[in-house]
Amino acid sequence: MRRSPAALAVLFVGLAGCGYVGPVLPPSPDIPNPVGDLQVVEKGDRLHVTFSVPPRTTDTVLIKRYEVIDLAVGTAETPFDFEKWSASAQHFDVTPPVSPFDRDAPRALPMSKELPSAEFEGKHVAIAVRTSIKTENHFSQWSNRAVLDVMKPLEPPAAKIEATKNGYLLTWPAEGAGIQYLIFRRGPNDKAPAQIGTANEPLYVDSSSQWDTPYTYTVSAQAEKGLVQSEPSKALAVNHPDTFPPEVPASVTALAGPESIEVSWSRSPDADLKGYFVYRSTDGAEFVRAGDLLNIPNYSDRDVGHGKSYRYAISAVDQKGNESAKSAATAPVAF
Repeated sequence: MRRSPAALAVLFVGLAGCGYVGPVLPPSPDIPNPVGDLQVVEKGDRLHVTFSVPPRTTDTVLIKRYEVIDLAVGTAETPFDFEKWSASAQHFDVTPPVSPFDRDAPRALPMSKELPSAEFEGKHVAIAVRTSIKTENHFSQWSNRAVLDVMKPLEPPAAKIEATKNGYLLTWPAEGAGIQYLIFRRGPNDKAPAQIGTANEPLYVDSSSQWDTPYTYTVSAQAEKGLVQSEPSKALAVNHPDTFPPEVPASVTALAGPESIEVSWSRSPDADLKGYFVYRSTDGAEFVRAGDLLNIPNYSDRDVGHGKSYRYAISAVDQKGNESAKSAATAPVAF
């Protein structure tokens, strides 16, 4: 049967009005992508668990909100079977995130949970997490596993501090074999403490510190490559003035010339060096300072007389005016 042009136009309009633009999509399975960045650290008497929840389901639908976050801790057996492990593990609820994902630039949201470590002490455990956005029958796959030997909590180091010539010296009682220590410092312009070093022995010298500057130090102990940590030590606040003189000059020599005695010595390595003083003894008398402060490691003594003998010693002075002890004296030089 042939249709008139008017009838065909009516049929076309009717089809256009139904809004059909492509194939019908099946409903989303509403299963989130699994967590892939779970980490666990034993700190003090707590297990600190961190991870982030993905923004999309397995079929790339943006997640509006999470209903359940299931964190489990159980014995890590070999070979490992998630179903068997989950059946005997302890399960802990994690409060789902409140803030929604950014629709324009969805990113994984960070999560954390602290658990008491006492009931797992001495055990080899595996920790993992799974999520659900609909019901408990729509869980994601389990996350990556974090495996940990839960230890007796490490004690915060009982640290002490003192100012020494080479910098601040921190000491504390040793906590046993295989323990490493982390040293943290917060300076006047630091928003948070920064790790400045590690030590395998119960002492550390901060040679990068500056005198007349306020600092706060803490020390933490760790084992198992950082998976087990102590709480930080009691904070140690210091601000020591610069009262330490430079190193005593070394390798002092004196040689007689035609009209003078030439004295030289090794250059001081101190960064805050200001200069040197020369001391002279004539015919065995007491040492007396000769001339003004020098900024180079040599001195030409022209105030000498024939028939006399001279000895020389050198001191170093820093920018704060701290003067070192005198060097070893040279042998007598006859002029």
